[in-house]
Amino acid sequence: MRIATRGTMETGIPDAAIYATVDYAQIRDVLTSLAIGSSDVFVDVGCGRGRVLCCAARIDCQAVVGVDMSPELCADARANAARMRFRRTPITVHEVEAQNFDYSGATALYFFNPFGAVTLDAVLSKLRADTSGSPLRLAFVNIAPHTQGVFALHDWLKLQAFWPAEAGGIHPVAFYARVG
Repeated sequence: MRIATRGTMETGIPDAAIYATVDYAQIRDVLTSLAIGSSDVFVDVGCGRGRVLCCAARIDCQAVVGVDMSPELCADARANAARMRFRRTPITVHEVEAQNFDYSGATALYFFNPFGAVTLDAVLSKLRADTSGSPLRLAFVNIAPHTQGVFALHDWLKLQAFWPAEAGGIHPVAFYARVG
């Protein structure tokens, strides 16, 4: 793909997790399970350097969108999007706090442990308000014990599937969909 996304990085942003990556095989499995189609708008919340964005842009969908509040990571994501090969869908990256992003067009979302429980609660509330009545699928990769309880507060989401962690660096994944 000719992109550079490896490594870890402290963001220095309150309630934000450290930047890290998920391996390509797991990203492909998650994207396949989200069943992204030509009418979907895929949003990677906490997109970091853009590894997932670049993988998603190889799928024929309406748009691929990254959301991150780190100027350095957003710059890296944009550079990686510009360098990637075999893109089928355009990528845009927004430098904004996740709880302030406009999710009104989103239909499929990906989260790789981007922040703590306080921010997750605010983001899920914003998602509900912005996407009321529209279909919505969410994948939470590396769902951490300190954030799992947040989902119980949001009865508009229903757990659809859960993949436990496996040996070899495979992270747990929880898939949610809008109820009703």
